[in-house]
Amino acid sequence: MRNSVKRIACAALAALLLACAWGCAPKEQADPGKDVDMSALLDTLIAADPTLPELTIVTSHGGGTLAETDFTYLSDLDYQLVDEYFYACAKAGSAEEIAVVKLKDAGSAAALMDSLHKHVEQRQGTFREYDPSQVPLTEQAVIVREGRYVALIVCQKNGLVQNAFRDSFQDK
Repeated sequence: MRNSVKRIACAALAALLLACAWGCAPKEQADPGKDVDMSALLDTLIAADPTLPELTIVTSHGGGTLAETDFTYLSDLDYQLVDEYFYACAKAGSAEEIAVVKLKDAGSAAALMDSLHKHVEQRQGTFREYDPSQVPLTEQAVIVREGRYVALIVCQKNGLVQNAFRDSFQDK
């Protein structure tokens, strides 16, 4: 009887160790999700809100230190984590802005989203000081992600722009 208890205990311990080893084994790289053309995405998102004012558009195309420097206005995320981005903001200085950042790894999305929330808070502070009429628009800011893409949407028709962003990743 003692031997059968030992065998059962050993079998249970072996199963537990096997389960732990399997659970702790390195996972394969997560599927990065669907890739989209950033230029087409920019056009789609801007077209989704016909109330947008004239925009200044900055992109990472061309790369270099200028793209990295421009990115720091939007986010304090380490630029080495960014694959590409675009940032469109109102030329006249109102609160409207739309940005999408494509990360090299989706695992950086939470950090980017936190950074974008800080960006929105800073903009709210600026508008409280200089143009309080813009604060309600910043309070309706939307930050969403699809895979390794994260979008910041601050505009009158943010729901339409958000839907256009999500629809861009759907198989048609």
